Amino acid sequence: MTDSNPHITLSSIVCIASNNAIGKDNAMIWHIPEDLKHFKRTTLGKPILMGRKSYEALGKSLPGRANIVISRSYDALPEGEATQVFKHMEAEGVSVTEGTSTHKVQSINDAIRLAKAIAKSDEKDEIFITGGGQIYAETLAITERLYLTIIDRDYEGDTFFPEINWDEWNVTEKRKHPAEPEKDRPSCTFFTLERITK
Repeated sequence: MTDSNPHITLSSIVCIASNNAIGKDNAMIWHIPEDLKHFKRTTLGKPILMGRKSYEALGKSLPGRANIVISRSYDALPEGEATQVFKHMEAEGVSVTEGTSTHKVQSINDAIRLAKAIAKSDEKDEIFITGGGQIYAETLAITERLYLTIIDRDYEGDTFFPEINWDEWNVTEKRKHPAEPEKDRPSCTFFTLERITK
Protein backbone atom coordinates (compact mmCIF):
# COMPACT_ATOMS: atom_id res chain seq x y z
CA MET A 1 0.00 0.00 0.00
CA THR A 2 1.38 3.42 -0.97
CA ASP A 3 1.32 6.45 1.28
CA SER A 4 -1.71 8.52 0.22
CA ASN A 5 -0.21 11.66 1.71
CA PRO A 6 3.56 11.48 1.11
CA HIS A 7 5.81 14.28 2.36
CA ILE A 8 6.81 16.70 -0.37
CA THR A 9 9.97 18.62 0.41
CA LEU A 10 10.04 22.40 -0.05
CA SER A 11 13.46 23.19 -1.50
CA SER A 12 15.17 26.35 -2.69
CA ILE A 13 17.84 26.40 -5.37
CA VAL A 14 20.07 29.43 -5.83
CA CYS A 15 23.50 30.54 -7.00
CA ILE A 16 25.02 33.39 -4.99
CA ALA A 17 28.19 35.42 -5.09
CA SER A 18 30.39 35.48 -1.99
CA ASN A 19 28.70 38.80 -1.06
CA ASN A 20 25.22 37.17 -1.45
CA ALA A 21 24.44 38.95 -4.75
CA ILE A 22 22.14 36.95 -7.03
CA GLY A 23 21.24 39.39 -9.79
CA LYS A 24 21.34 42.86 -11.27
CA ASP A 25 18.83 44.64 -13.51
CA ASN A 26 16.67 41.49 -13.53
CA ALA A 27 19.44 39.50 -15.26
CA MET A 28 22.27 37.09 -14.51
CA ILE A 29 25.56 38.69 -13.54
CA TRP A 30 27.72 35.64 -14.33
CA HIS A 31 27.69 32.72 -16.72
CA ILE A 32 28.81 29.44 -15.16
CA PRO A 33 27.62 26.52 -17.32
CA GLU A 34 28.31 23.98 -14.56
CA ASP A 35 25.80 25.73 -12.30
CA LEU A 36 23.19 25.95 -15.08
CA LYS A 37 23.55 22.20 -15.67
CA HIS A 38 23.15 21.65 -11.92
CA PHE A 39 19.97 23.76 -11.85
CA LYS A 40 18.44 21.93 -14.79
CA ARG A 41 19.40 18.47 -13.58
CA THR A 42 18.06 19.16 -10.08
CA THR A 43 14.73 20.77 -11.01
CA LEU A 44 13.75 18.92 -14.18
CA GLY A 45 10.36 17.21 -13.91
CA LYS A 46 9.48 18.97 -10.64
CA PRO A 47 7.34 22.05 -9.98
CA ILE A 48 9.21 25.36 -9.70
CA LEU A 49 7.93 28.56 -8.05
CA MET A 50 9.07 32.04 -8.99
CA GLY A 51 8.11 35.67 -8.71
CA ARG A 52 6.89 37.80 -11.60
CA LYS A 53 10.27 39.43 -12.21
CA SER A 54 12.02 36.06 -12.41
CA TYR A 55 9.46 34.93 -14.99
CA GLU A 56 9.95 38.14 -16.96
CA ALA A 57 13.72 37.59 -16.88
CA LEU A 58 13.13 34.26 -18.65
CA GLY A 59 10.51 35.51 -21.11
CA LYS A 60 8.75 32.15 -21.10
CA SER A 61 8.36 29.00 -19.01
CA LEU A 62 11.27 26.62 -18.48
CA PRO A 63 10.57 23.33 -20.29
CA GLY A 64 9.96 20.04 -18.54
CA ARG A 65 8.62 21.64 -15.38
CA ALA A 66 5.41 23.08 -13.98
CA ASN A 67 6.21 26.80 -13.76
CA ILE A 68 4.19 28.52 -11.02
CA VAL A 69 4.45 32.30 -11.13
CA ILE A 70 3.41 34.50 -8.20
CA SER A 71 1.96 37.71 -9.59
CA ARG A 72 -0.79 40.17 -8.78
CA SER A 73 -0.02 42.15 -11.94
CA TYR A 74 -0.93 39.73 -14.70
CA ASP A 75 -4.43 38.53 -15.51
CA ALA A 76 -2.80 35.90 -17.69
CA LEU A 77 0.92 35.29 -18.04
CA PRO A 78 2.41 36.35 -21.35
CA GLU A 79 4.30 33.63 -23.21
CA GLY A 80 6.95 35.83 -24.76
CA GLU A 81 10.24 35.41 -26.53
CA ALA A 82 12.99 33.50 -24.79
CA THR A 83 15.45 35.94 -23.25
CA GLN A 84 19.22 35.51 -23.08
CA VAL A 85 18.78 34.25 -19.50
CA PHE A 86 16.38 31.55 -20.75
CA LYS A 87 18.74 30.59 -23.58
CA HIS A 88 21.70 30.28 -21.23
CA MET A 89 19.70 28.15 -18.78
CA GLU A 90 18.29 25.82 -21.41
CA ALA A 91 21.50 25.48 -23.45
CA GLU A 92 23.01 23.25 -20.77
CA GLY A 93 22.14 19.58 -20.34
CA VAL A 94 19.45 17.54 -22.04
CA SER A 95 16.84 19.14 -24.27
CA VAL A 96 13.24 18.64 -23.14
CA THR A 97 9.86 19.69 -24.46
CA GLU A 98 7.33 17.53 -22.61
CA GLY A 99 5.91 18.18 -19.15
CA THR A 100 5.86 21.96 -19.42
CA SER A 101 3.01 23.93 -17.86
CA THR A 102 2.49 27.49 -16.67
CA HIS A 103 0.33 28.63 -13.78
CA LYS A 104 -0.32 32.02 -12.19
CA VAL A 105 -1.20 32.49 -8.54
CA GLN A 106 -1.43 35.54 -6.29
CA SER A 107 0.46 34.43 -3.19
CA ILE A 108 3.35 32.29 -2.03
CA ASN A 109 0.98 30.08 -0.02
CA ASP A 110 -1.16 29.48 -3.11
CA ALA A 111 1.99 28.68 -5.11
CA ILE A 112 3.21 26.14 -2.57
CA ARG A 113 -0.22 24.50 -2.35
CA LEU A 114 -0.49 24.21 -6.13
CA ALA A 115 3.11 22.98 -6.50
CA LYS A 116 2.55 20.27 -3.90
CA ALA A 117 -0.69 19.19 -5.59
CA ILE A 118 1.09 18.91 -8.95
CA ALA A 119 4.03 17.08 -7.35
CA LYS A 120 1.67 14.61 -5.68
CA SER A 121 -0.19 14.04 -8.97
CA ASP A 122 3.13 13.48 -10.78
CA GLU A 123 4.48 11.30 -7.93
CA LYS A 124 7.35 13.71 -7.21
CA ASP A 125 8.64 14.30 -3.70
CA GLU A 126 10.04 17.83 -4.04
CA ILE A 127 9.13 21.35 -5.18
CA PHE A 128 11.47 24.29 -5.76
CA ILE A 129 11.67 27.99 -4.98
CA THR A 130 13.72 29.51 -7.81
CA GLY A 131 13.64 33.25 -7.08
CA GLY A 132 13.81 36.08 -6.96
CA GLY A 133 15.23 37.81 -3.91
CA GLN A 134 11.94 38.69 -2.21
CA ILE A 135 10.51 35.19 -2.73
CA TYR A 136 13.68 33.62 -1.30
CA ALA A 137 13.53 35.98 1.70
CA GLU A 138 9.88 35.21 2.42
CA THR A 139 10.31 31.44 2.16
CA LEU A 140 13.75 30.79 3.68
CA ALA A 141 12.31 30.17 7.15
CA ILE A 142 10.10 27.33 5.83
CA THR A 143 12.59 25.92 3.31
CA GLU A 144 13.52 22.36 4.22
CA ARG A 145 16.35 21.78 1.73
CA LEU A 146 18.68 24.32 0.14
CA TYR A 147 20.69 23.70 -3.01
CA LEU A 148 23.25 26.46 -2.73
CA THR A 149 26.01 27.33 -5.18
CA ILE A 150 28.50 29.84 -3.80
CA ILE A 151 30.73 31.61 -6.31
CA ASP A 152 34.18 32.52 -5.01
CA ARG A 153 33.95 36.16 -6.05
CA ASP A 154 32.03 39.28 -5.06
CA TYR A 155 29.72 40.78 -7.68
CA GLU A 156 27.91 44.08 -7.86
CA GLY A 157 24.18 43.39 -7.69
CA ASP A 158 20.85 44.88 -6.78
CA THR A 159 19.24 41.63 -5.62
CA PHE A 160 20.64 39.55 -2.77
CA PHE A 161 19.98 36.24 -1.06
CA PRO A 162 19.23 36.58 2.67
CA GLU A 163 21.97 35.78 5.18
CA ILE A 164 22.16 32.07 5.96
CA ASN A 165 22.50 30.88 9.54
CA TRP A 166 24.68 27.83 8.95
CA ASP A 167 23.86 26.54 12.46
CA GLU A 168 20.34 25.77 11.19
CA TRP A 169 21.56 23.44 8.46
CA ASN A 170 23.35 20.13 7.95
CA VAL A 171 25.63 20.00 4.93
CA THR A 172 24.74 16.71 3.24
CA GLU A 173 26.72 17.30 0.06
CA LYS A 174 29.60 19.57 -0.92
CA ARG A 175 31.33 19.65 -4.29
CA LYS A 176 33.97 22.10 -5.49
CA HIS A 177 34.16 23.20 -9.12
CA PRO A 178 37.48 24.71 -10.26
CA ALA A 179 37.90 28.15 -11.76
CA GLU A 180 38.22 28.61 -15.51
CA PRO A 181 40.61 31.59 -15.72
CA GLU A 182 40.72 31.60 -19.52
CA LYS A 183 36.97 32.35 -19.52
CA ASP A 184 37.08 34.55 -16.40
CA ARG A 185 34.93 32.08 -14.48
CA PRO A 186 35.69 31.85 -10.76
CA SER A 187 35.59 28.62 -8.79
CA CYS A 188 32.38 27.73 -7.00
CA THR A 189 31.11 25.22 -4.46
CA PHE A 190 27.87 23.27 -4.68
CA PHE A 191 26.19 22.59 -1.34
CA THR A 192 23.12 20.61 -0.43
CA LEU A 193 21.82 21.68 2.97
CA GLU A 194 19.10 20.00 5.02
CA ARG A 195 17.36 22.01 7.70
CA ILE A 196 18.03 20.76 11.22
CA THR A 197 14.67 19.90 12.76
CA LYS A 198 14.31 20.53 16.47
